[in-house]
Amino acid sequence: MKEKGLPSTMTAVVKTKAAPGPQATEIKTVPVPKPGQAEVLIKVLATAVCGTDKHIYQWDSSMAGMVDALPRIYGHEFCGEIAAFGPGGRRPHLSEGQYVSAEMHVTCGACRACRTGQRHICEKTRILGVHGDGCFAQYVVVPAYNVVPVDRDVVPPKVGAFLDALGNAVHTTQVADLSGKSVAVLGYGPIGAMCAEIARISGAARIAITEVNAQAVAHARRWVKARRLEKQVTVLDLSRTKDAAGSLAEATGGGADVVLELSGAEASINLGLAAARRGATVALLGIPRDNAVTIRDYTNDLVFKGLTLHGIIGRRIFETWIKMLDLFRAGLDVEDLVTNEFTGLEDFHEAMKLLEDRSAMKVVFYPNGKP
Repeated sequence: MKEKGLPSTMTAVVKTKAAPGPQATEIKTVPVPKPGQAEVLIKVLATAVCGTDKHIYQWDSSMAGMVDALPRIYGHEFCGEIAAFGPGGRRPHLSEGQYVSAEMHVTCGACRACRTGQRHICEKTRILGVHGDGCFAQYVVVPAYNVVPVDRDVVPPKVGAFLDALGNAVHTTQVADLSGKSVAVLGYGPIGAMCAEIARISGAARIAITEVNAQAVAHARRWVKARRLEKQVTVLDLSRTKDAAGSLAEATGGGADVVLELSGAEASINLGLAAARRGATVALLGIPRDNAVTIRDYTNDLVFKGLTLHGIIGRRIFETWIKMLDLFRAGLDVEDLVTNEFTGLEDFHEAMKLLEDRSAMKVVFYPNGKP
């Protein structure tokens, strides 16, 4: 039975086959999902593409073994408006038509991690868009517990589209107090760009950005110029730098107090360890292509420096969300990361090409038309 006022079908981006490229992803008409027990149906206003989605699109080995039961609607970054509640889904702080986003990591609430305040590392985490249908669609179903109210006057849909990814950056940067510190941002993809902006608003004294891709270097330098940060921020093009560790140490005033590693590349991880100051904090969000990573000088670059390493996964539920929304009120500005916008989902394949050659940073879709 169709919910009152809701369509029976919708447009969605569906991974249809276990293969890479456009032949295995289709833009299809599918039934509008119905919210089940303690669930909420949300009309998707805006949704953005994440690195994980690129891996699913190309059917990389890192994701091929994780995606459950094809066909699968993917996507996990979005904002929208509550359209309907399932049985037991109503909450005092939620109402129909309300502007919201959602934590797309669904946790069990019963394992040791969940019961000790560490839901972000739940042993039984399900990711919507990977293990269940996601938000590359006109409507998405999310557990009521996971829905996060958002102030539309502070966070417009263009930015609300990628709060999930921004949450990763907030989690990465909040492992240490950045105020007055020298911060190294290794990798200037979308998450690296977000980390740099968070370091700026958090009062970092020096910020050094490293990249090997010419497009990304250009993006970083445009950000520095737009914010007038030439005296505070150094952008290092590693493809043109002979002594990467020495240059990074110099750019951070003798070594970074905080290293944020976003690329997952073995060379970048080693660079971060080599250029870290003694006693520094290192946050590791980037995922290597291979399971194994070789540390070139474990003794001198890690142990004898007394470094503190943090492995970062997802967002601390819901501590990171609260921090992130507070940062917007403090002046966090990431709207200029959106380089491409599309009305509808029909140009999904075109958007993936832009992301593959890194000419785009964040790509945003408006599945129900631009609000």
